[in-house]
Amino acid sequence: MPRRKGTKMSQNENSDPRLEASAASDQDIQAVHAALLHDQQEPAQGYSLMPLFMLGFVSTMIFVVAIYFIHNRAGLSDGLGVATTIHHKGYDPQVHGGGEVEVEVDAIAVGKTLYSQVCVACHQINGQGLPGAFPPLVASDWVTGDEERLIKVVLHGLQGPIEVNGAPFNGIMPAFGPSGTYKWSDDKIAYVLTYIRQEWGNAAGEILPDQVTAVKEATASQTAAYTAGDL
Repeated sequence: MPRRKGTKMSQNENSDPRLEASAASDQDIQAVHAALLHDQQEPAQGYSLMPLFMLGFVSTMIFVVAIYFIHNRAGLSDGLGVATTIHHKGYDPQVHGGGEVEVEVDAIAVGKTLYSQVCVACHQINGQGLPGAFPPLVASDWVTGDEERLIKVVLHGLQGPIEVNGAPFNGIMPAFGPSGTYKWSDDKIAYVLTYIRQEWGNAAGEILPDQVTAVKEATASQTAAYTAGDL
């Protein structure tokens, strides 16, 4: 019986290795490529780690520059609208022997910080106070007027009825001097008074720490809060 040639050709085609290779899936090819790439080492030519001494040098320079700007930031603020700069003597460890030197202080900035921490609770952020209890600091003769009277109020406090800008108030102003709870230094009192005398449209002169010291010494016997009649 004659063989069927068609059947023999079909068997040869099924055993052809080229056909078996073409049947490989895309996933298999990707898996092989991934394995080859994983085993291949990254080229090292042209790459090197920064030497340790160079890293230390760069870090040191960054630190030195930062310290320089910190100690000279006062000079950088010139021309930025700072209203008042107070000069006073203070301790400077950079001076040989740790002697006293003249230090520049931005009285407005420091005074604003102090006001925001304590005074704002009664006199408010806008300086308008609270009706009937705490008088306004805006356009107030108690603030922009007699400097000695203002210093006395902050040093020893104020209690009882008072009239400010035509309105009555009857609250208690705590003492910020040695007899009070806060015990602010003469510098701090001078800074916050300078701030309120030049804020919210007020245009009075600055208060110096030496002025506060003089009034404090002259009123050392005052142990109770003042009344409006006392002042």
